[in-house]
Parts: sequence; structure tokens; C-alpha cells
Amino acid sequence: MVARGLQVPWSVLWGPDGWLWCTERPGRISRIHPETGEKRILLSAIEGVYARGEAGLLGMALHPRFTDSPFVAVAYTVYSGFVELRIVRYRYDASRDTLLDPQILLANIRVGNIHAGCRFLNLPDGTLLLSVGEGGIPALAQDLSSLSGKVLRIHWDGKVPADNPIPGSFVWAWGLRNSQGLALGRGGLIYGSEHGATTDDEINLLQPGRNYGWPSVEGYCDTPPEEQFCRDSNVVEPLYAWTPTVAPCGLAYYDSALTHLPQFRHSLLLATLKGSTLYQLRLSQDGGRIEEVNAYPLGLGRLRDVLVTPDGRVFVSTSNRDGRGAPQPDDDKIVELVPKNQGIEDTEERSLLRLWCQERQLWVEARAPVTVRVITVCGHVLVEWRGLPQQRWSLQSLAAGWYGVIAWDGVRREFSPIVVP
Repeated sequence: MVARGLQVPWSVLWGPDGWLWCTERPGRISRIHPETGEKRILLSAIEGVYARGEAGLLGMALHPRFTDSPFVAVAYTVYSGFVELRIVRYRYDASRDTLLDPQILLANIRVGNIHAGCRFLNLPDGTLLLSVGEGGIPALAQDLSSLSGKVLRIHWDGKVPADNPIPGSFVWAWGLRNSQGLALGRGGLIYGSEHGATTDDEINLLQPGRNYGWPSVEGYCDTPPEEQFCRDSNVVEPLYAWTPTVAPCGLAYYDSALTHLPQFRHSLLLATLKGSTLYQLRLSQDGGRIEEVNAYPLGLGRLRDVLVTPDGRVFVSTSNRDGRGAPQPDDDKIVELVPKNQGIEDTEERSLLRLWCQERQLWVEARAPVTVRVITVCGHVLVEWRGLPQQRWSLQSLAAGWYGVIAWDGVRREFSPIVVP
């Protein structure tokens, strides 16, 4: 387990600093160290956040050139006579480890207590996609004068890209009910997950200027009225649809070059709010079809987001405190998935390494050779050792005080605080 005691960690990103960046639905934004679980709050509460039902602080994106342009975009709801979605850009101040200078990029997007969206995706050209739900008003998804029920494309300064499919409009694709997952695949293909109503949760291959059918089409164009609407409205059918529904949420692409979890290569990973299941959707060579679907029940409850790091690690966040789950004492959590034979397991269930300190000796019990790091309370590495299982190391060179120890055997990680007397 990486972190516990969270309140609906809605969006989890990999930062350029090697930390997890996380939004929590009541309005908090934090950085979380993936090894130690240390949490640094960047904003303890965003003023005016309306966090009821499915609304609150939702998606987040970091600027693709974060070192030079340390901007963070977030989506959250406020109440201004109606439930309004706002897209706001902050500036990260590294010296103070906080977010400053909020600038509203988009506002007055009508959503509701349900179906607010909202997930972000950076595109290779430097623009930003975001999915917006129709707020429980299905007709808005087909209304091109509304930003609800759409995928929008914006510049990081809040301007409309000149090459958007509708000149002068942020609308990039439409006909969507409540999309809470976006992922960029090989060759620039863009995928989205979408909640259906009582049937037909969808995975879509998203394209600019195309209609995805809601509310006139649910899932495939497979009834006479749907077939007619699809012909008339240039509708794109989903790559895959579930009935009964699985409540699809966060979506990530696992690149074919990654090796940490090789069974996931060239696949979409989908977090779902039903069945505590992470789905692997294996793609065709060209990425245009889903050829195989594998389910991985994790036993963690509702899953809100899934993150694939640049080196192929996979993290998932839970959503058991969103009003529809059955929270356990440690909920909500962020956990890392690790290899286990031909499957995966989460860090809650795996057999952990054992660490303990006694009389200025560090003892490590493991099943394979390990790498051990001793770190300060701020995360700085003081010393690193490599050795065999059941080995001990001297701590005589360390001053008395609190430290952390990280052990890694190539598959499992364990962190333990220690006190050197």
C-alpha cells in the first residue's frame, strides 16, 4: 500500500519529481512519495468546491513541459445557481511546495450532482483534452452549443485551438454520457471510457469531429432507430461494450516497450467501480480493435483511477468513500500492483519483505537478493546496500534519530520507519 486514509483519490498522476500527484474529491491536492507514502499537501481545500453526489474536485493534468511551465490544471464543481464545472490552472511553486495563482480557463459548464466527468489528457501537440459529462441532462450531449456531454480540446492558456473541428468552439467530440477515462495509445490513438445507463458501458476510439451517439444510441448501432441515427449523424460505434455494466472509470495505456508487468503490454488498463476489477483490454497491432479482455479482481472495492508510470509500474486508487462504497478503516487507498507468477496482486495482499532494527543493526528477511536504502525523513538517500536474503547491516555510522528503510527484491517493495538509538 502506498497511501491510506484518503477521501476519494479521483486522479492520480506521475509527476516529473517521481512523486504521485493526487486530487481528493473534497478539494485537496497532494504529492505522495511512491516508496515511503509521505504526503505533502499542496492545497488543503479549494475555496467553493461543491462536493456532493458525483461532483467535487475531479481530474488533474500537469503541463507537458513542467520544468519550464510548472502549471497544473484541475477540474472541480461549484454551485452558482446550478452545478457548474470549472477548469482552473494553478502555478506550482517548488520553493514553497504549494499551488498558487489560480486562473480560470473555462467556467459555466453545466453539469450536476451526477455525470460531471471529468478526465484530462495531454496530447503530443501540447493541447489538452478533457471529458465532460452531460450532467444528467441527456439532450445536452447532442447540443453543439453546450460543452456538456463532450470531449473538449483547449490550449493551456484557455484559448480555443484553431484546428478544432468546429471553428471557435472547444468541442472536439460529442454524444457522450459520462466519460471518466482518457488514454493516449501508440500512434497517437485516443481512447475513452464511458458510463452507460443500465446497459452498454463503452470503450471508444475517440476522433475529432465525431458523434458517439448518446442519448439516441446506447452501445452499438443495433436497433432500427439506432441504425438510422448512426447513418444520419456519423456515429462511431464503441470498440467494446459491457452489459451488464461494470462502471468504467480511469483508463491508461500500457506500452508495448514496458516490461515491469509484461502481460499488460500493448493493452488498455481500465479501473471499474463495480466488482473491484481491473480490466486488461489487449489491443490489435494497429490499436484499432480490442482482441482480448482479461479481468483481474483485486478485492479493494471500488476502483477510481489507474496510473502507468514511465517505467511500467501500475498504481490504482480506490473510491470506497464516495457515498456508494463500503469503506474499510484504511480507505481510501492508493496501491501498487506487482507481478505474481502469471498474474498480478496488489500490495495489500502480497507477502511483504520483513525489516527490523535491533541494537544498531538492520535486519532484512527476504526470499531473493535485496537492495536496501536508508533515507531521511525528507526522503534523501543516506546509504544503499545490496545483499543476500537474511542479511544484516550496521547502522553505527548514523546519528541517533528517525529514519526510513526501503527494501526491494526486484518484485516486492517494503518501507519501514526505524529509530536509531
